[in-house]
Amino acid sequence: MKRPAYRFLPDIALADVAFAARGDSPDMLFEACAMALTEVMVDRRSVRPTVEKVVSIKTEDIDGLLYDFLTELIVIKDVDSLLFRTFEPRVSRDRRSLVCKMMGEPIERQRNRLRNDVKAVTMHLFGVRNEGELWKATVVLDI
Repeated sequence: MKRPAYRFLPDIALADVAFAARGDSPDMLFEACAMALTEVMVDRRSVRPTVEKVVSIKTEDIDGLLYDFLTELIVIKDVDSLLFRTFEPRVSRDRRSLVCKMMGEPIERQRNRLRNDVKAVTMHLFGVRNEGELWKATVVLDI
């Protein structure tokens, strides 16, 4: 099984950060998107996996599921001051719910290599696509 992947998209929006992600399954796609979002906020290598958190999300479709999942990661960062290094998302067969186990730690400004304060996931260019055996997403973040 291949690793989930993402790449940042330059010149998409001036005050935002955009990325494209892909995975061999919805689980891998969601993992890639979570990793990309986190890399925008912090160098993930500087985050220790000392705290476990599990989130559960239900929605109407896979686009909404990814949007709500990424938004939840931003809310957890803002409200609980937690950042994560690893993600184990499990998307349901109908692609309308997920459970994700995450490992991370409370933000330590002196040690974590912080980057950008992501405010929100935008709807600009947002979408999830299934292309044969590959799942892809485009995400623009407001920073």
